[in-house]
Amino acid sequence: MCYHKSLAIKAAELEARYEAVLPDTADFQPVYHANAYQFPTWPILTHQQPNQFRMLRWGLIPRWTKSQEDASEIRTRTINARAETIYEKPSFRGAAQTGKRCLIPVTGFYEWHTIGSKKFPFYISTTDQKIASIAGLWDEWPDPETGELIQTYTLLTTDANPLLAAIHNSKKRMPCLLSKDDEQAWLHDDLNETDALALLTKQYPASRLHSYSIGKRITSRTEPSDVAEVMDPATYPELKNQSALFA
Repeated sequence: MCYHKSLAIKAAELEARYEAVLPDTADFQPVYHANAYQFPTWPILTHQQPNQFRMLRWGLIPRWTKSQEDASEIRTRTINARAETIYEKPSFRGAAQTGKRCLIPVTGFYEWHTIGSKKFPFYISTTDQKIASIAGLWDEWPDPETGELIQTYTLLTTDANPLLAAIHNSKKRMPCLLSKDDEQAWLHDDLNETDALALLTKQYPASRLHSYSIGKRITSRTEPSDVAEVMDPATYPELKNQSALFA
């Protein structure tokens, strides 16, 4: 799964990459580490408005959610969605069927490698594009208590390619990273279910990814983790002979 990501660029770079504009109220700053369980806002491009970023919260709240209490509970379970089942699961089916597709810009993401009871963090980025797109779904929920229309998103995952299967060896999943062509199709085309699932289940080539182990500041409870230093490389004796983890 994918619960940690980065977008370590300036606003002008983001807008130029997608030929889209940020809202005046966005106040976008580089993000070195975002933790999904803090439900951060993120600049998202939607199929419905591909030239204008929307600032959406991570953790999809389906439109049918009845109360704030239910919304707080369900969003902890909708941070990610398995691409293979988005047309089946109640939480995502409505968004998938109505074409609420979106792009999630990232400069990288974090995963953990497990050896016994120990976990070692890795940072993974694409080598063929500085800013990559992960496929997502979004929805909007009318809060019955305030009347506010709250927009949220989920990040889609698929089976891991060989590199991510080696790194993320407990789950063997990875984000649905998109090539430039597939990014355009996901954002702009009118995809039917078959076409959408075929696009989502492609594996981003391991040859176009760079990975390295990082320090454990990312999990620190005393030091801030949304800082550039969180991505600093670190070595561990336990990983010394595991070349399959590094690309």
